[in-house]
Amino acid sequence: MAVQSQESEKAAAGSGQAVADTSKATEPDKQTESEKQTDRARCTSDDDGDDADEVDPTDDAWVEANIKDVRLAVIGNVDSGKSTLVGVLTKGGLDDGRGMARAKVFNFSHEAANGRTSSIAQEIMGFAPDGEQIIADRPGAVTAASRNATWQQVVSQSERLVTFIDLCGHEKYLKTTIFGLVGHCPDYTMIIVNANAGFQRMSREHLGIALALRIPFFIVVTKIDIAPQNVFEENLAQLHKIAKSNAVKRQPLVVKEADEIEAAAKGLYAGQVCPMFCISNVTGEGLPLLRAFLHRLPSRLQDSGLFKPPTAPAEFHIDSIYNVPGVGLVVGGLLRAGTVKPGSQLMLGPDKASQFKPVLVKTMQYKRSSVDVAESGQHCSLALRSLVKKETLKKNMFRKGMVVVAAELQPKPVWEFKAEVVILHHATTIREKYQAMIHCGIIRQCAAVTHMSCELLRSGDKAIVSFRWCYHAEYVCVGETLLFREGRTKGLGRIIEVVAAEGGSSLPF
Repeated sequence: MAVQSQESEKAAAGSGQAVADTSKATEPDKQTESEKQTDRARCTSDDDGDDADEVDPTDDAWVEANIKDVRLAVIGNVDSGKSTLVGVLTKGGLDDGRGMARAKVFNFSHEAANGRTSSIAQEIMGFAPDGEQIIADRPGAVTAASRNATWQQVVSQSERLVTFIDLCGHEKYLKTTIFGLVGHCPDYTMIIVNANAGFQRMSREHLGIALALRIPFFIVVTKIDIAPQNVFEENLAQLHKIAKSNAVKRQPLVVKEADEIEAAAKGLYAGQVCPMFCISNVTGEGLPLLRAFLHRLPSRLQDSGLFKPPTAPAEFHIDSIYNVPGVGLVVGGLLRAGTVKPGSQLMLGPDKASQFKPVLVKTMQYKRSSVDVAESGQHCSLALRSLVKKETLKKNMFRKGMVVVAAELQPKPVWEFKAEVVILHHATTIREKYQAMIHCGIIRQCAAVTHMSCELLRSGDKAIVSFRWCYHAEYVCVGETLLFREGRTKGLGRIIEVVAAEGGSSLPF
């Protein structure tokens, strides 16, 4: 056991050093992104001329409206109690210790049968103006109609919302978890740790990804009612050590009193503190403190740099496709820029033939409620109709990575791009023709290395690398963050140049 613990500490130190290198390597990128936003704002003011003053109030109203909704990704090792905690927090009841709470959160029957999340589930938690949680009249039902009614009631009565993105813990579904962290753009991540088992390998993987993507995180220790006291204290000490390590560099704060909640929320937002909560989903111990903390969490919509204002051209990233009887084809996703209304004519693509086609937005929903307008930062669903003559949209026409964008953006499919990358971990060396799975927003596709600024890359190395997609052209823009992996190999990068599909010329997006 001692040898194992020494090896795990060495491995953690090694991966920690790699993540620390990433933080240093991507610091200039952050500055570049802020400069880019300043330039974009300057260009907007130049273009608008006298109307520039009218844009600011709209942007302020957009920020104010979206501050009411905080998006929270739930990650951690398998069997740590992620779905159970989401069920207990959102439905207002306690768990029976045998999976009653998690059954209300699962999307599919096979998840309820084996108790493991294999898809991305979303649940909401609403707070009244006085800070009390809004509990639906019938929170126990799990049919689609009852969920719609529950969401509509919570949204209509709430002043603040917390949206939980329940992700998978099993290693087999790691790509789905990465898709949720990269594509859904959460404000914060909540790492769930089993008090009995401690901080395990998949939790380290998830923590490394959250650090690489610069998403603030806090830790919730579950199952404290069945953990022996000595085991619980050892695992809590291990979490303190991880929080203080060179890779993480956060001050651990175990929240035990209501007076500490405000400091914990501000410290988490600033990236200086790692709040920790010790709870039990069966006895309810620690849950009031966690609820009060979630109510005080501020939105990071403006600071994340992932969203453009609603005055920009519309850009909607699709992460799910449905065929709704009586409605037709419906796409769900995140509106990263602009404003969409029913009747908007947009471009859908790039499809399997690397083409963009015109579509019309028929109706739309936000938080399972019909709305007349959706703005940047909102996760909504759009019912689409093709504007191509004699063509009906079908589910098999779609693939991962498709977007719906405004025609004024003149979207072009991209086969090749250059990125500044840093290797977090790799067992041997990376050379030309190396292939890896690229995660970039909603895009998840294999890409090959066509050229590198140096001959080979090892763990901790940085370089400018040219990639080419293996199967389909994608819609990517300069400045986007990408994560690539192949087995245990992980790397982080930022796109600095894209090459158009036609003629191979460089495009300044």
